[in-house]
Amino acid sequence: MQPKRKHKKNKRGKRNRKNKILLRKAFMLGVIILMILLINNIIKGKDQEADSVETASITEEISNIIEKDIYANISRYIVYGTHLNLEGSIEFKVDNLIDNAQIVAKSSSDEEIIIDTEYEYDDNILSFSTIEEINTGLNLETLETKDYIILLKVKFSNNQTKYYSLSNNSEYGNIEYYTLTRNNINNKININFTTLNDIPILKLDITPVNDLPEEVYDVVIDPGHGGSDGGAVSGRYTESEIVLDCANELKKQLENIGLKVLLTRDGTESSEEDTVYNIYDEEGRVTIANESHAKILISLHLNSTEEDISDGGVEVYVPTNCDLTLAKSLADNIVEKANTEYSQMENCKEEEGVYVKTIKIKNTSYFRSYKGIFDDVPYLFIIREIGGIATGAYVDGKNGDYSENKYRYSNIGVEGYLIELGYINVNKDLNNILRNKNSYMEAITNSINEFYKIK
Repeated sequence: MQPKRKHKKNKRGKRNRKNKILLRKAFMLGVIILMILLINNIIKGKDQEADSVETASITEEISNIIEKDIYANISRYIVYGTHLNLEGSIEFKVDNLIDNAQIVAKSSSDEEIIIDTEYEYDDNILSFSTIEEINTGLNLETLETKDYIILLKVKFSNNQTKYYSLSNNSEYGNIEYYTLTRNNINNKININFTTLNDIPILKLDITPVNDLPEEVYDVVIDPGHGGSDGGAVSGRYTESEIVLDCANELKKQLENIGLKVLLTRDGTESSEEDTVYNIYDEEGRVTIANESHAKILISLHLNSTEEDISDGGVEVYVPTNCDLTLAKSLADNIVEKANTEYSQMENCKEEEGVYVKTIKIKNTSYFRSYKGIFDDVPYLFIIREIGGIATGAYVDGKNGDYSENKYRYSNIGVEGYLIELGYINVNKDLNNILRNKNSYMEAITNSINEFYKIK
């Protein structure tokens, strides 16, 4: 019996040794996990300390330079596309002779970004605005990942320069902005009206993020028309079908350079659905564009005319009061890469291939609910109604034909470009678009890539 008892004892010994080994391994694993957590906490602490130093540094610096007893009131501020713009006023208690006034963005590294500013000074009140061109101003895409304070910088005739903080006197609150995607990275910019030592300030907090929120896009593409609205027609070809094909190709090319892209329609809409009259509904093209949080909209169309013409060409339509650099690049690149030509149409032409078409609101039955809106707004609804207050969006649903644009009073607008790729009733244009669809879309992609420095 002894051998058997001995055999059992050996089994218990082996189990004990095995348990000890497992406990030792578990202990070592626990030690490793604790070390990893400790290292992460140290790194996180250093990051928080760096952030704290950055915040403290900019707080101390700004506290030392801004005037404590007077500040400027912001009456209007907008983010249109990729730019922030402001307008407002400040009242001085005594007469001052002013040489210059500018809105600036200051960081703790003593960096000072100057924003082009128009100003008037009358009866001790200085009025200022950076909104001469709605798609210029403070370029949010070029800011480094640090904190900035936006200030009014005034140079007086006695060579004194003073900085004034900004107080929000508008009807709008803070804004959360995401930059365009570059190398799978975005910056999140919180545009906040807050206080510093009980003084109102406008602060930009910038941090990198790895992913955009699900509802946020870089670019929105609008294939014109759709459903029962085929748009312009030539024989068996319809505008809505051709531009949808183009839009899918453009989406693919923009995604290839890393951008997140949304279509306002994908062709699944019912052929019985008249998309002309539901554009402002919950699933309408304007609403989808407004809710995309995109910075850029490209609306694709084909032109048509009742006249018998042999030459067509590309036309790029833009809002009023905007810089035309990207629009000109779009027209030039399409002409060059797609082997087409600029449109010969002279009406509303600003530059070769670039057009600004406006509408004057009149007291007619069609515009009966829009009386009193300022005279010149973009004629094309997809440009006007996605820009909010920057582009004079006004469709309020009282007209009867369309529902309300819920975003007409928004101070966050998508920068819109409508591109007439060519004339569907000009054989040369139509055949070129059908054959060289990829070249047209490559031209648009290249313009966006070069202008915004995506890759």
